[in-house]
Amino acid sequence: MPSYRPDIDGLRAFAVLSVLAFHAFPGAAPGGFAGVDVFFVISGFLISGIILGELGRGTFSIAEFYRRRVRRIFPALLLVLAASLAIGWRVLLPDEFRQLGKHIAAGAGFVSNLALWRESGYFDTSAALKPLLHLWSLGVEEQYYLAWPLLLILCRGRRRAMGWMIALVALASFAINIALTAKRPDAAFYLPVSRFWELMVGSGLAFFSFRTKSRWAREAQSAGGGLLLAASLALLAEGRAFPGWWALLPTLGAALVISAGPQAWLNRTVLAHRGAVFVGLISYPLYLWHWPLLAYARIVAGAEPALATRVALCAASVLLAWLTYELVEKKVRGLARGRAPAKAVPALAVSMVLLGGCGVLALKNRIEPESALNPLAEEVSLASSDWAYGADGVRVLPGDSPRTVLFIGDSHMQHYWPRIQKIVAEHRKPVRSAVFDTVGGCAPIPGIERTGQACSAFVDEALSRARASEVDTVVVAASWVGFIHRPDYVRISDGAPMDPAWALRQLESSLAALRKSGKRVVLVLSSPRGALLDPKSAVHRDGMTIRIRYGAPMTRAALAEVTAPIDGELRKIAARVGADVVDPAEWLCSPTLCPAADPQGRPLYKDESHIRAVVVREIFDAFDRYVYLDNQP
Repeated sequence: MPSYRPDIDGLRAFAVLSVLAFHAFPGAAPGGFAGVDVFFVISGFLISGIILGELGRGTFSIAEFYRRRVRRIFPALLLVLAASLAIGWRVLLPDEFRQLGKHIAAGAGFVSNLALWRESGYFDTSAALKPLLHLWSLGVEEQYYLAWPLLLILCRGRRRAMGWMIALVALASFAINIALTAKRPDAAFYLPVSRFWELMVGSGLAFFSFRTKSRWAREAQSAGGGLLLAASLALLAEGRAFPGWWALLPTLGAALVISAGPQAWLNRTVLAHRGAVFVGLISYPLYLWHWPLLAYARIVAGAEPALATRVALCAASVLLAWLTYELVEKKVRGLARGRAPAKAVPALAVSMVLLGGCGVLALKNRIEPESALNPLAEEVSLASSDWAYGADGVRVLPGDSPRTVLFIGDSHMQHYWPRIQKIVAEHRKPVRSAVFDTVGGCAPIPGIERTGQACSAFVDEALSRARASEVDTVVVAASWVGFIHRPDYVRISDGAPMDPAWALRQLESSLAALRKSGKRVVLVLSSPRGALLDPKSAVHRDGMTIRIRYGAPMTRAALAEVTAPIDGELRKIAARVGADVVDPAEWLCSPTLCPAADPQGRPLYKDESHIRAVVVREIFDAFDRYVYLDNQP
């Protein structure tokens, strides 16, 4: 392998510009996120080539390998993490700053992918509003380099064994990727075991030293790789099941271009062009800088920034990347080669530990943002995180007898949990046992499935539990408005898109069966919902100054425009099957208005449709009578 290939720097430029285009102008490059997969292949090829060469010469040192990684990765990362923390201190709400602190600590520890995976779920913050979201890829890469050198050392001197190891580990990782993409796409995206195969494609190139001797074969190989890379930009999109099989497009494309060699026309003419090489040289700091700038712009604007703003931010990213490369990365490399090489790595390591510690302090509220001085800003932050249910699944509150009230639904059932928990815990009267069987995002309707979730299995299990002899009352709630408008539900019978009218008939049939078996059935209508109810809608950022200002309350008439069509159908179903009806608006709204906050300015909702735990606990007594034993079904 040549000591330096300018065409690989050009391939780096393609990768980083693809990612930049996707993040700033997604319509122009819908598959631009696959540029990260190209980076993985390049990294595997270059780093493995260095390791294999040193192993062959007997000069490889684990300690020196990691010293090189520190000198390469830490300088620019430290700068971006510190800048992100400083900007966040000025423009973020307390809850947002706490999350930033967690992401800074995770970024400093190279476990961002694991932290983001654990966050992923129904209530996860929008990816576009996480300034350090992009560090997930750095986590995957560094986790790979914790294990990969050790595996190569174990096979040192046994080329056949090393070849089999590379092939088998790559195939195992790819198989895990396929399996997880089908069942847990969030895990497939973030976990290292489902991503290692992409780096191993590059590592395999370095090990097997593919050589294409024929000029025409070399040109065809390079052109084919270029076509696959272009196809990844055009054919991939956020809706695709990724990585999965689709990740083969960018990874194989990058592998073909690299293995074609520096003399192929595409490589020497396009990728090795001076402009491409320049972008490739600053690709790492450019990748680090571009996303925080775009994310903070969205946070400050409260929306996607204007096109001119995004163009300016991209230009600023390039400038900052160049300055970082020239004034930081080159200086650190020079220091490492100069009179004090022994001091450079420990200084960088200590700085990273200190910055990670600052992230932990921010997470623990030991460092607070400027907005914490505003009491209303703190209230908005508290409201946004005021959720008591925790993870999906079954939760049991034992009462005074085996008789049980079962609550079935999605997150719009979960937000009633704090009140039921309080009633059972206080035991002011004899109470039934209360069981919650819920999954966020899953409508409690049999016969339908939602893409990416096992909703049908949950519904079948919950209805089976409802038929148990000890259950005498069944309460059903859901985000009915959201459910009706979701395009990702399908009918299990034929895989066709779900028809709302058919789904409501399925709901009625299941409720009628429960009533026929002697159960008391309670059907909960839609919770108040709308952008005006979201506590974050009261946040107004004037540049870097945060102000909290509530707009006019939502009127009952405006709410009815959203909820009346589905709630009217639900009332008809309840009347036909003999079910009780609970309308949450009767507890949360006046006859004319649905306020977003109480008179003291404390928000009533967690977001635009979920009620705060503290509000449900104290005022929402609609279900009390179904928990008390002296109320018979």
